Amino acid sequence: MASTTILALFLLSVLTFNPPSTTAQPVTDLHGNIVRNGGRFFILPPFTVAGGIRRTKTGNETTPLSVVQSLIEVDPGLPLTITSPFKSLFIPNGSPVSISFELIPNDESPLEWTAVPGLPEGTLVKVKGYPHTLPGSFSIHRVRDNTFKLLFCTLGSSLCGNVAIVEDEAKNRLLAVNQKHPYEFVLEQLPSSSAASK
Repeated sequence: MASTTILALFLLSVLTFNPPSTTAQPVTDLHGNIVRNGGRFFILPPFTVAGGIRRTKTGNETTPLSVVQSLIEVDPGLPLTITSPFKSLFIPNGSPVSISFELIPNDESPLEWTAVPGLPEGTLVKVKGYPHTLPGSFSIHRVRDNTFKLLFCTLGSSLCGNVAIVEDEAKNRLLAVNQKHPYEFVLEQLPSSSAASK
């Protein structure tokens, strides 16, 4: 009887003092600092082979709906906001996240990332506003040290794919969801919008 009581108290203390949301390993920036939930970032390659991530028009798009890697090595791309739905000050490794380009004044283009299947290059990462998007979410996973990759998983399913780079006919470096070698990146943390405007 006493051993059952001790075991129950032990389990209660473990669940009370170490809930999963507080023990998950945090995502870190390129300097090893814990990244803030809802913070502003550049997504950059760990080695200089091309630039950061931005949105642009590809194919017949009339607004910039495609998420691409810049071909210019010194281009950091566009600032992004990365938010976890968990009520945590940091982004837990492996947790679902929402990724959005930062709002640009007088630009009403969509900003949040999604995935679109059935395109000539496969399932591509676009911003919301593109027709026939897949319901699902992205998640950030540590590859090594401060280097990460993205997965996209469909809603209500365990179907997941790496976010990789593919080229279209115009040589745009498109972000795509597939089972190929993932695009590995580091996060450069930027000051908050309020601090940046001061």
